[in-house]
Amino acid sequence: MNDEIKTLLCATDLGAGSDEVLARAIGLARQLGATLRVLTVIGEERETSLVEVDSHVPQDALDRYHDDRVQRAKAQVEARIAAHAAGRPGLDLAGTVSGIVVHEGDDVAERVLAEAETQQSDLIVVGSRGQGVLEGLLFDSAAHDLIRRTRVAVLLVPIGERDGA
Repeated sequence: MNDEIKTLLCATDLGAGSDEVLARAIGLARQLGATLRVLTVIGEERETSLVEVDSHVPQDALDRYHDDRVQRAKAQVEARIAAHAAGRPGLDLAGTVSGIVVHEGDDVAERVLAEAETQQSDLIVVGSRGQGVLEGLLFDSAAHDLIRRTRVAVLLVPIGERDGA
């Protein structure tokens, strides 16, 4: 096993605290001289929309809508990375951020693991809202599901309110 970290995958849901996770991943990639790929998984709506509006909206319009959702999510990640860099004069992320990917799917852990395998990621960086293990198992949080299923090292970045903060 090679202990060197060359490729990081940051999985973000673009929710509260995701800027913290992204900042940690960028900082770590820069510190290690590694490349960073950012992944966002958005909910799969194609099947639902086909059932609900199949007879009312042409298929090409539905396809454009779903493609636009992916592009909007990608643009949001790009904007957050740009905002991170703008707050740090002289920070050049050209050699650090190797790509931004958006996938549709309901099994977030599966999509993250597939991307990690495809990119041969050495480390996955993901946020955790601080649920306890029991709560995470009961409510099947994406972070806990990822940890149960991965063979890649995972860095959990705590997000949200902290006691005493």
